[in-house]
Amino acid sequence: MDLTLLVDYTPYILILGGIVAASWLLEKLARPAPVVGETVSWLVRVTSLFGFFVGIILLVTAAAVWSAEAWDTGTRYLLIVTGLALFLKPLKDIPWAALIGLVVGGLCAGSVYFFYPLPETVNGISSTWIYLAIFFIPALLVYVIFKFVEDVLRLIGMILASKPVSIILGLICIAQGILLKFFEQSLFDILARILLH
Repeated sequence: MDLTLLVDYTPYILILGGIVAASWLLEKLARPAPVVGETVSWLVRVTSLFGFFVGIILLVTAAAVWSAEAWDTGTRYLLIVTGLALFLKPLKDIPWAALIGLVVGGLCAGSVYFFYPLPETVNGISSTWIYLAIFFIPALLVYVIFKFVEDVLRLIGMILASKPVSIILGLICIAQGILLKFFEQSLFDILARILLH
């Protein structure tokens, strides 16, 4: 698959990511409008449901932009941070450490059961207890290791998916996308020039 197409559409992808990230604010602003409000509110709600997939698109675009050395560094980081915010938002509610621990424990016990079956008793201990130990020991080790990673990702997801941060990221993405598309300038370059004067 040719990812250079994503590089060309980066401004549009930024605007889409910004709309999804700031969907809560956009819905609040559009709701009071008499005719358009209900339609825009409905569209924003539908768009926010696809936030996970838009986050993946933002992250893939960031990788494509980075490898092609296109756009500016601020745009690259904005794609990554907004992509992570949208990607981690639904994932922070899933107990990944427990799921991965169960899978690893099950694979270990299943491998021993099917490829190296034990006799009924081993040194007077029932093979059922040994299979349970083969399941629980790797499962607990993997759970402990991944629990830390899960908690770190949950913390990052909670921060990035909070309404204030999400709205700010969304508005920056929309502004950056518009500036790149119509004015061929980066918001970060403009801010750098203002701060240096």
